[in-house]
Amino acid sequence: MTQNVFRTLADITFKSADVLSNSLGFTSKVNRNYDDRFAKTGAKIGATTNMRLPGQFTFSNGAAIDIQSLSDRVMPLTLTKQYQRAFSVTSADLALSVDDFTERYTKPAMINMANEIDYDGLQLALQYANNSVGTPGTAPNSTATFQALVAAGRRKLVENLVPMGETLYMVAPPVVNEYGYQFLTQVFNPQNVIGEQYTSGVIARAGGFDWMESQLVPQYTTGVYSSSPVTSSGGQSGSVLATSGWGAGSTLDVGAVFTIADVYAVNAQTKVSLGYLQQFTVTAKNVAGTTHNLSISPAIVGPGSTAQNVDSLPGNNKALTIVGATATSDNMSIAFHKNAFVFGTADLAPLSNGAVSKVVSLPELGLSCRVAMQDDIRSDSLLMRVDLLGGWAPLYPQLATKVNFG
Repeated sequence: MTQNVFRTLADITFKSADVLSNSLGFTSKVNRNYDDRFAKTGAKIGATTNMRLPGQFTFSNGAAIDIQSLSDRVMPLTLTKQYQRAFSVTSADLALSVDDFTERYTKPAMINMANEIDYDGLQLALQYANNSVGTPGTAPNSTATFQALVAAGRRKLVENLVPMGETLYMVAPPVVNEYGYQFLTQVFNPQNVIGEQYTSGVIARAGGFDWMESQLVPQYTTGVYSSSPVTSSGGQSGSVLATSGWGAGSTLDVGAVFTIADVYAVNAQTKVSLGYLQQFTVTAKNVAGTTHNLSISPAIVGPGSTAQNVDSLPGNNKALTIVGATATSDNMSIAFHKNAFVFGTADLAPLSNGAVSKVVSLPELGLSCRVAMQDDIRSDSLLMRVDLLGGWAPLYPQLATKVNFG
């Protein structure tokens, strides 16, 4: 390939990364992390980067010093997926301007890749968003009930110490935006906000959230369960909860939310009970049966730890209550702060052995993208592929809430 083709490839790569960044929806609003450790060696699927989390402290006062033990807390983010789009182009195609080439070829590929990245992120949000408000399967029937749901979602984030003054987001499926258009254009709001909602047909900003519409938001489902499940033993902590008393064939779906009797949520700073039961979400679907070791988020952390999130560890034979009746689904939205989830990327190694490639890293956007070309002698054309190596992880999933709109 000629040097001119390589220069064209560099331009195409930068343009592809730009189009990808601008096409991201949900992903554009979360924490994005670029790991430059792989800038020279190139990362591979399975590579892991550890993101350091802030230390946690408890309240302390008085003349006597209270030295609190600190341990490094990290969130491992594994680069689990190599997103790629490939197609064939001709020399005549490369003779087009970069803008024309982008519009015809790379833009559709990048929009499609962005949708896949968003889809994976929203599946993670379903899996790990710790909180839930509303009654699954019950749709709002008035402005008041719609606003109450939105307000309840915001309250959950605030009580989980979302950074005040920073933007909160609500990503909603089209049916929820339909509800919002129906109810929120009728209430007093700044004229420019109502005008935007009226002309676009979607909610712009309401209830303390910047709203975004996505057809990729998954539904909340409970699974199929029966009988009266309870904890199997007392004093359990961690991310697995042993339970029993399920009816035959019972199973909870990923993302299902439940509470445990007498296990109350606490303020993350004061460790004082918030007066309502701590909610847990199921992170892995269990095999149908009458006893289950449930994988849950958040992990149960009792008194005595700076990471305490419940007022007491569960007792033995304590009842579980699932949010939503058996076999129920819901048009869920996700209320979140950007630090609830993180999407990370790293540089892929440049290709060789006849291929010419270019890697573009945009640390400020948390993205790294590789474009490669190679002659295809079978058809006297050029093969082109665009790759991005990335991974999703829950960072502070307590800063996300499932809002059940029915």
